Amino acid sequence: DVKLERINEELRCQVAMNVESKLVDIQRQQQHDEDKASAAMAFDEKLQGVTDQLRCQVAMNVDSKLADIQRQKHDDKDKASAAMRFAMNESLLHQMLPAKVAADLSAGRSVPFEAFDHVTIFFSDIEGFTSISASAQPVEIMSLLNMLYTIMDYCASLFPIYKVETIGDSYMVVGGLPARTEGHTEAVADFALLVRRVVHSVRGMAPIRLRMGIHSGPVVAGVAGKTMPRYCLFGDTVNTASRMESTGEAGR
Repeated sequence: DVKLERINEELRCQVAMNVESKLVDIQRQQQHDEDKASAAMAFDEKLQGVTDQLRCQVAMNVDSKLADIQRQKHDDKDKASAAMRFAMNESLLHQMLPAKVAADLSAGRSVPFEAFDHVTIFFSDIEGFTSISASAQPVEIMSLLNMLYTIMDYCASLFPIYKVETIGDSYMVVGGLPARTEGHTEAVADFALLVRRVVHSVRGMAPIRLRMGIHSGPVVAGVAGKTMPRYCLFGDTVNTASRMESTGEAGR
């Protein structure tokens, strides 16, 4: 019995030692798991912080990029508007002045007066325009002149001639400048004959009858003034063509 009791005691001690060892292992494992869990949680928190920073950085980059795009679009729109305004100004300038003269003015170059040895000048006006104006409203006169000049502008575009100006009911074109060309006398004469044939299509307060004058000779031409510059012609040839018109017979 004593021996059995000793064996039981040893067994109990061995079991207790095994249990305590096992409990220590379990506690150690729990502590290890807790440490891993804490490390994982810390890593997750750090990862979340990095993710938040990246998300914030991406959002800032996207906002910056969108702002750049909007700014670029605005700049492009401004450039397009400026280009459109420039093109419109260029188009208007080319309608008011000869192409070479308009190009020189656009480039900031001066346009000296130029002598031409031989050109052909045409003048026309409406017979009885003063009486017509006295018996009509201003808007009716403007409508009449607009119809007449629109037709004459179209006729002028069919020939190698240059429309110089309109003053009141007076219409002036020239052949042989600013480009020095041959056959300008014939071109101006053909223009005048065409205008005479089609002027009846202008519907006004009374039938329109034009007086016309043509003369060829030397002139000096150039741009006068800086505000609303005009391409002007000077010389006796201009004066003679004007007198031919003012003393001419309407419809001829």
